[in-house]
Amino acid sequence: MSTRPQSNPSADTDADKTKRDDTFETDISESGDDGTTVRQAEVREGDLSETHPSTDDKKKSP
Repeated sequence: MSTRPQSNPSADTDADKTKRDDTFETDISESGDDGTTVRQAEVREGDLSETHPSTDDKKKSP
């Protein structure tokens, strides 16, 4: 039986922690059939992806 190595959170390097921590809040506008809505979201500085995607985004996925 094969086992997967356990992840050790304390083994994260400072660079790994910095990558996760470089976030900021911004306004996001979304256009849809019912008009445009604006909401606040926390995004990663490097690629502007949301750290906690909205639950509405999950509903739109096929």
